[in-house]
Amino acid sequence: MTRSLTRSLLCSLPRVCVLAVGGTVVLLAGCRAAAIAYGPDAVSARANADGLASAIEQRFTRVVRHPKFSNARMRMGRYALAPSKLVGDTALWTGSRAVRGVTERSLEVSGSLVGGQYTFAPRAPSSTPARTGDSRHVLHLTHIDKGGDWQWSTLVENAVGPVAPEQMADVMRALFASAERSAPAIRSDYRSAFPRTAVAFGRMVQVDSISTVAQSDGSTSVMLRLAVSDAGLRSGFPELAKYVRKYYAPARYRFRVRDAGGAEWFDIEAAKSVIVLRFRSRRGELQPLIGSQRTMPDTLALHIEGSAKIGMFTVGASKLIGEFVHVHTPTQRAWAMRFTKEPEWDLPFLAEQLLHTPLKHPFDGPGVQFSLGFVRAGSGQTVLTRTTTLAVRESAIMRFLGNLGFTAMSDYAGKVEEEENRFLAEGFAAMRADVASLAVWP
Repeated sequence: MTRSLTRSLLCSLPRVCVLAVGGTVVLLAGCRAAAIAYGPDAVSARANADGLASAIEQRFTRVVRHPKFSNARMRMGRYALAPSKLVGDTALWTGSRAVRGVTERSLEVSGSLVGGQYTFAPRAPSSTPARTGDSRHVLHLTHIDKGGDWQWSTLVENAVGPVAPEQMADVMRALFASAERSAPAIRSDYRSAFPRTAVAFGRMVQVDSISTVAQSDGSTSVMLRLAVSDAGLRSGFPELAKYVRKYYAPARYRFRVRDAGGAEWFDIEAAKSVIVLRFRSRRGELQPLIGSQRTMPDTLALHIEGSAKIGMFTVGASKLIGEFVHVHTPTQRAWAMRFTKEPEWDLPFLAEQLLHTPLKHPFDGPGVQFSLGFVRAGSGQTVLTRTTTLAVRESAIMRFLGNLGFTAMSDYAGKVEEEENRFLAEGFAAMRADVASLAVWP
């Protein structure tokens, strides 16, 4: 639900774009150095890598939803930007209260692998998951005033095993360091170390080209070009293939991370079914793409632009700029983002006639907030945590955008989602098999 809310608000890309990026990361994670970095020793590293892959595999294994949650999910996807349609529907919520005239609603859902099926069921009160693979989703809707102002806040937690949050930072450094080699060496590494993973995710994402250029200061400039295609999906995942073809091919997006001085540190761009990643690394530490070596600051700026075709309309945004903060604590490693400036919208003519203050409203005050990271829970589990906070002011334009977002969601729900779940479950099962057979373990 977090994804559907954010997607609807920002008119951003369909879910398949997220799937493509996720598949890209997993595909490129297949190197020996990254596997070893999962723990302080070989035994721990193997267990931690397996735990993480197992948790994600479970999450996408034969997913079923309790009827109450299934109904709530579709209703909230339909009316995320028109919450007044939801607040009075008692069948949707697991909690309700009114404090000093402020109306609040909540929905809590727990997920767990039971009898070979990953089952989501309403459960309140719920708690942070303590078993690998378990999850919980907590969603709050607050009526800010008696008018049309609302606030959504969501928390999603997935228990991913005993791997420490700082260990995940080590894995990222190992991945960047592994790119500081020749293209043939990189290809040979992931193909030989993670052959099953490469085949499984390669049905959708293929490494088209790799360019690495050693710099005089000891750093390496890297460009990875990846091709996203539905060809490898058509036989086993025909509906997912159609969805990729319909939504991904016409989409474009770009994410750039810059410091206060304007220097770029990372760049991901996608258009015409091709993803291009650019970065520069020295001993696993990112460096600005151009300029002298220095330590990456904890606070940067994230620049986003993108567009997608939904139905007969093309919608998008540019100059969406937000604060991007690396969170480092003894129990957490995370990225926290906050957007307080309205972007420039690219909307159909009809929508532009309705465009007044409501699309600016979410960026007022604290703005749109999003975080993603790993947190060590009291149970000893590490929890992959995602949070979102955003405000909505109901209006004709918000209802129009909500309808567009629900179009993509409706196309996705059902067979497409089932096939996507199976695609991901098979991919992470392949990763577990590759981890188990790595020659680096004692």
